[in-house]
Amino acid sequence: MDGLKNFNVTYLLPYAADADAVRDRSATRHYRHTHIVVAANTEQVVHEIRRNGGIPVEINVIKPSWSFLNPVSRDYKQQFMLAIFFNTQAGLSAGRALKLVIEAENGPLRQRLNYAYLIVDGGGSFLEAMEALDFFDQTTLAIMEAGEKTGTLSNAINTAVEYYQARAGTLKVLMGTAVFTSVEVAFSIASLIGNRVAVLPAIEKEISENASPEKIASIKSGIAVAYFANDLMLVISLALVFFVLVAIYGYLNGTQAFRKKIDDIILKIPAIKDIVLHGAVTNSCKVAVSLIRGGVDLIASIAIAEKASRVPRVVGYWREAVKRIQDGEDISNALAQAPLENSERTLVRSHTDRSQLARAYDVIAERRASLAMRAAKKFQVFSFVATLAFALVAVLIALFVALIQSEGAMSSLTSM
Repeated sequence: MDGLKNFNVTYLLPYAADADAVRDRSATRHYRHTHIVVAANTEQVVHEIRRNGGIPVEINVIKPSWSFLNPVSRDYKQQFMLAIFFNTQAGLSAGRALKLVIEAENGPLRQRLNYAYLIVDGGGSFLEAMEALDFFDQTTLAIMEAGEKTGTLSNAINTAVEYYQARAGTLKVLMGTAVFTSVEVAFSIASLIGNRVAVLPAIEKEISENASPEKIASIKSGIAVAYFANDLMLVISLALVFFVLVAIYGYLNGTQAFRKKIDDIILKIPAIKDIVLHGAVTNSCKVAVSLIRGGVDLIASIAIAEKASRVPRVVGYWREAVKRIQDGEDISNALAQAPLENSERTLVRSHTDRSQLARAYDVIAERRASLAMRAAKKFQVFSFVATLAFALVAVLIALFVALIQSEGAMSSLTSM
């Protein structure tokens, strides 16, 4: 697929093939159509249009855009899946529904969607096409895989939509907190850099040589303290920013071992660990519920549920459970392990059949979702207080620098 390109094509047909077709002004017996076509070269596009009875008018290559410059919004993902669900409810297969939704898209995202279209058109599965889009997270894909395994793909797509809706509240709290914190930290860092680069060097140059030695020594001592405090805050700030960037990169592009190291660090931070862990347990348990209720083999169910999370502690839970079951350990005991809490372990141990096990994980998922939302609100308060404290220190340093500057100016005036 690396050799394929996206083309914006305008062509004529003797009939209106869709609702967007318009009668051509020059060739009044033909209708003008505009579509996005994926092909290896222009010749292939022309051949395809003529094969369908069309007359090519204009063919332009769409330059590929970097995905991180054109991110796909959560609303678009949710509406995209909802459109597929509506089509499957009308009796279409998931693959055919996906093709119809892609054909209806004429915006800038069409060039990314075309790869999925080609997979389905070439006989590939719906899940392979969704993975090729590369903008759905692991949990969403795991839910769809569960639906494909159980023969309830339409319901799985609806579950994925509900999953996005359920996460919206938690993400709204976290995003609001992140934006506020980022702005405050950015202004504070800018103030610290300004002190280091401009203000403090200027004060050093403005010290009057005619001032008393004691006064000069006092001002220089204050400047040294200001340099130390300012540089310490600046180093701490940049170190935190660097850690956040490395953590984000590690989770998105790093190896499993690297993600585990980052995960171990994050899960030691009280304000964050509960959000990450509760959310990961919720997602994987929901996938497990769908599979177990659908009659999928337990080992296969666990393997798919494992894909719903990237948190090593949760991934390790499912892998350890498989290992214990394969070693001959009782299923109840194999599944009743950390990171499940004591009450949750008791619930899992008490099941006597598949329906009860599914119900147990359903209860755990609901509980953890509630705990994740509660933890997100606590993190919001913690972040607000921590950010204000950070900003307050930066302001105090700025005031101290202003005081030194004032003393330097007064020493210059008194020496005249």
